[in-house]
Amino acid sequence: MEIKNFNKYKTKWHIESETIIKPGLEMIQAALQKLGNPQDKHKVIHVAGTNGKGSTIAFLTALASEHGLSYGSFTSPSIVDVHDQIQINGIPVTEKQMDEAFALIKKRGISGMLTDFELLTVAAFLIFETVELDVLFIEAGMGGRLDSTNVMKNSIAVIPSISIDHTNFLGDTIEKISWHKAGILKANSQLVIGSLLEPAKKIMYKEAEEKNATVIEYDKDFGVVKERYTYKEYSFANLNPQMIGEHQQSNMALAITSLLISGFDLVESQVQVAVKNARLAGRMEKIRDNLYMDGAHNRASVDALVETLKERFPDMQIHFIVGILKDKEYSVMLRKLEEIGSSFEFVNFQHERALDAIVLYNLCNSSSKVINKDASEVDFNENSEDSITIVTGSFYFIAELKEKTGI
Repeated sequence: MEIKNFNKYKTKWHIESETIIKPGLEMIQAALQKLGNPQDKHKVIHVAGTNGKGSTIAFLTALASEHGLSYGSFTSPSIVDVHDQIQINGIPVTEKQMDEAFALIKKRGISGMLTDFELLTVAAFLIFETVELDVLFIEAGMGGRLDSTNVMKNSIAVIPSISIDHTNFLGDTIEKISWHKAGILKANSQLVIGSLLEPAKKIMYKEAEEKNATVIEYDKDFGVVKERYTYKEYSFANLNPQMIGEHQQSNMALAITSLLISGFDLVESQVQVAVKNARLAGRMEKIRDNLYMDGAHNRASVDALVETLKERFPDMQIHFIVGILKDKEYSVMLRKLEEIGSSFEFVNFQHERALDAIVLYNLCNSSSKVINKDASEVDFNENSEDSITIVTGSFYFIAELKEKTGI
């Protein structure tokens, strides 16, 4: 996994990293033990799943902020650079904080033990350890059971959704992928799940039974009806998230529930403000009138994007600006976008896994399509009143586009 602006810390502190993903957590657990197990200092809400992780954490951070809780968050990928992946109370960590973490990593002899993402995970926990925080929000990088973030002794587990993705690493069936996601559940703990397919749900309940844990399920144990959230004795009315899409109701509810079961008291008026203020870069992010960016990067997230656009902009012409990674189901994704797209612009971007724009151009059935050889050359012309532009396909593409165009 490429981590923007991360190599300078490894170079400065002469830290080597492994380049092969190892099949277990032994090395990162050994490294964290050398550092005094900083991952176990704070209360943790651990979020895994195929889609909805970032949105759920956006609701979590907004809720925590509105209620005066101090929190740390670790998410991926970066939008600007590595610093925004590790945040304290919504503020990206500084170079000084990263330097101090790497100095300790170097001092304890961890060089050469870990991959880049594992190193970043360790750095995040070291930085969080230096601050008194009420809660940590940790997003799994890939999968869950074998992910480098799955190192806490105790945590509340949250899984918004599960669909086919990362098949090279997680398997090619819902059951195999669900097994990986379910692995973040800790013994005698609680798992909060969104609307999962039955095969995925069975895996979740089986994992919970084996670990003497409890599953709390959306639309069964808690839910949202006509802008009102309910769970046991809790009820919050007039909840109107500004993040676009019906699926955001579920993500919002998962965030509220996981905070409640973590022992935090929530106030209805503050919940109302928090869910309205929750924002997430790259998820139907409004850049200006008629220009949005959405990092839909797999079949399920493209399906959600298309349904959102149909609902929100039913009579609009839609121009898609697209950059996709080559290990995604790009043909299926493109067919879905073609259902509503009036024109397409395919763009090359600088990522080791980026798909050449010519591949998408040749696959596209639209009569209105162009290629752009570099993200810096994308021209965001003003749309007419009856058209909108949607940038999509990959968070890495969106991040590069923002950086190169300054938008």
